[in-house]
Amino acid sequence: MRSAFVGFLTDIIKMFYGYTISLGYPSYGYAIILFTTVLRILMFPLGLTQAKSSKAMSLLQPRIKKLQQQYKNDAAVLNREQSALYRKYGVRPAAGCLPMLIQLPILFTLFSALRNFEYVGEGVSFYWIPNLSQPDPTGYILPVIVGLSSFLQSKLTMAAQPSMGDQAKAMNSTMLYVMPVMLAWMTRNFAAGLALYWSTFNILGFVMQIATNKIVNRSQENMMAKVDADEKQEELDIKRAEAEARREDARVKREALRKREEEKKQSRAGRGKGAQGAAKKNAGGSNRGKALDFD
Repeated sequence: MRSAFVGFLTDIIKMFYGYTISLGYPSYGYAIILFTTVLRILMFPLGLTQAKSSKAMSLLQPRIKKLQQQYKNDAAVLNREQSALYRKYGVRPAAGCLPMLIQLPILFTLFSALRNFEYVGEGVSFYWIPNLSQPDPTGYILPVIVGLSSFLQSKLTMAAQPSMGDQAKAMNSTMLYVMPVMLAWMTRNFAAGLALYWSTFNILGFVMQIATNKIVNRSQENMMAKVDADEKQEELDIKRAEAEARREDARVKREALRKREEEKKQSRAGRGKGAQGAAKKNAGGSNRGKALDFD
């Protein structure tokens, strides 16, 4: 299946080469540039989706941590609350990984297609390159473009990523400087056509990353405002609930105090009636004694 896909991509490059012939300027170099441009444009929505998902997840991270702390002893409730939070803000965690899973096979297959591409006919040369099937004769122009464009694209991409821990920052910083140098060094031995594709891919990626950052930042402003508003509303609800609880507690205490006062009154009233009864009884006995004395 992979060989069939390689053949499919090879046919597409040949189709773009045929297009350059129809324009009266046959060139495999321009065919590769055109093909890479179209590929980048088609992949742009996937990259944009991935960037939006990453940004949205970073905005929700404080609330997710709060849920994790609140339901740390109940995984089922935690999963339910997290899912509800994602649905509320329209976030799909899998959307951050899916675009990469789609892009990587295409890029690897295209790499194989261009590495083994057979340049036949006119347009094999491209500016200072006599044959695109051979490495850059200067040994440094295309490799430097590949390394520099890779560095710029990576730097811009990392700047748009959510904040990370110190260890992750150190690793990314190392990759930011080491990887472009490695790519530039490897490109020295690649066919110039493949290096041309890689250079074009990185340059267009840098330009599209600028557009992606602007679109993502603009689209996430509403979400940030909604998240902030919801957090303030939740804090207000908590304060209201606490105030209501305090009022209810005070009401219960007043009711208990009132009942105690009533019980005391009833108790005092009962003792008073008992004393009156005893007095009447004593008075009755005294009157009977006087009556006997009279007799």
